Amino acid sequence: MNTPSNKQLLDVCVEAARMAGGHALKNIHRRAEVAQSFDHDVKLVLDSECQRIAEGFIHRHFPDHAILGEEGSIVKQHAFEWVIDPIDGTVNYTQGFPYWCCSIAVRCDSEVLAGCVFVPLLDECYTATVDGPALRNGEPIHPTNIATLTKATFFTGLTKDLDERAITLFGDAARTTYKVRIAGSAAIDICHIACGRSDGYFEAGLYFWDVAAAGLIAERAGAVCTAYPRDEEHGLRFLCTNRHIHSAARELVEKHFKD
Repeated sequence: MNTPSNKQLLDVCVEAARMAGGHALKNIHRRAEVAQSFDHDVKLVLDSECQRIAEGFIHRHFPDHAILGEEGSIVKQHAFEWVIDPIDGTVNYTQGFPYWCCSIAVRCDSEVLAGCVFVPLLDECYTATVDGPALRNGEPIHPTNIATLTKATFFTGLTKDLDERAITLFGDAARTTYKVRIAGSAAIDICHIACGRSDGYFEAGLYFWDVAAAGLIAERAGAVCTAYPRDEEHGLRFLCTNRHIHSAARELVEKHFKD
């Protein structure tokens, strides 16, 4: 099989995300079907169902490609790997809060080539390829021009198992920036940097599937991203801002997270 173009890869990302997200939306009445529950998180039966739908569509087009998914991976000896977060914002989904999405990206030899974040209840589809523009529903998007942290709105997130540094950083950011918000979906938060609805985002307890598609979309829109590895497989900390405040935001983050 010939090497697919980035456009072909993106088309599959979009359709897979729409199919998986559409399944979640159609079955929202089943949002209480819990597969596994934690103190501050939940895994739903629909998480696995949506990932299987995405995997099935991807493998109809590229049967030999590998899958890295939040709900399990399919390891194959292939340079192409698809990265799936079937429902990012699962707790929001269970509560009927419309801030959740399906995120799908594809990378080759560690470089993300295409990605899609589909937000079903808002009917918003964010897309990008590594050599193309960032779009929302087919229209170009760009970050804000806010030039200082004191005027910047920041999205973030907190998880129970993080150490006190995250809490301290949250307080520092609340004093330093214009406003801090926690909405519950990393992928949507980062896309909102890309389209100018917010100015910055940082979270310390993420995984690659949370940011693979959205990070590419933000960078192609003109935002700046910095990823920090952490000691968990596929784990990372992630900062994304408009280009004007990135240095100041990095300084703020690295004051609390030096390793």
